[in-house]
Amino acid sequence: PETLRSDKIVKHKLGESNESDKVIYTENDDTFGCYVYKSKSDKYLIISSSSTLTDEFRTLEANQPNGDFKVFQPRIKGLEYPISHYGGHDKFVILTNKDKATNFKLMTCSEDATSIENWSEFIPHRAETLIEDYSLFDNHIVLSERTNGLVHVRIINDSKGEDYYLPFNDETYVVYSSGNTEFKTNKLKYWYTSLTTPATTYEFDMDTREQEVLKQQEIVGGFNSADYSSKRIFATSRDGVQVPISLVYKNTTKIDGNAPLLQYSYGSYGSSTEPYFSSSRLSLLNRGFIFAIAHIRGGEEMGRQWYEDGKLEKKWNTFNDFIDCSK
Repeated sequence: PETLRSDKIVKHKLGESNESDKVIYTENDDTFGCYVYKSKSDKYLIISSSSTLTDEFRTLEANQPNGDFKVFQPRIKGLEYPISHYGGHDKFVILTNKDKATNFKLMTCSEDATSIENWSEFIPHRAETLIEDYSLFDNHIVLSERTNGLVHVRIINDSKGEDYYLPFNDETYVVYSSGNTEFKTNKLKYWYTSLTTPATTYEFDMDTREQEVLKQQEIVGGFNSADYSSKRIFATSRDGVQVPISLVYKNTTKIDGNAPLLQYSYGSYGSSTEPYFSSSRLSLLNRGFIFAIAHIRGGEEMGRQWYEDGKLEKKWNTFNDFIDCSK
């Protein structure tokens, strides 16, 4: 429609004319958009219908494509609940803010009873930790958890009773799982970078805990990460809140208050400003600049509340944080 949102799911049978295509779902609420995808386990087709803060999903077994989609849980205003099918375990995993879980929690339910009263808690809500994302494998659940401004990759293997985090050496960094389209595998691919580490893709064996580098960004002209330092410090905003700052500079730069500094940030829509590597930044660093990223409110670095405290009538915190970090 004119709003450019996706409002229909259409079924097309290969080899037939488009004129025989059948509309199988129409989203009539113009604040919602919809799309369709297949579960990573390959067992279910899933229709997602979502607005900014509300979700509704429909499921259908993929080997019964002419069947009817079933509502997973009817939409409730303010209830978010992205779902994934945990193949081989006969259940769904749900990432949700149910019961005021502002930083989200993981819940599960059986394939046959998916309404909200049948959800069981798996990973509880924690005030200090935001669950940003998760990925399911045949025998593993991988979570991206953000605590104190940094993302941690958590790997759970229920059958072996294992629950551990990937170790990282940098004070400040960016990491997320990437390209994990296979379900029946124990290999996790993840992408890692820091202010002194070019973007690197790893393959990690979740059983043996061995890993190898698959690819690393090439820096034209040569680059030695040992020539640079990065650190994470905190500034006190005027209302007493501690705001994290990521810094990077060349080792020859004196940190005595006289070096030039470029500070950057973005604090809106819950979008976190990540401490990533940038080759175009090297020219500044080589000339004695310090580069700073202020992780101000309005983003989501310190959890969902960090976003809530930087919008609408609290928007002034975004600008105050930036100014106080500068000072």
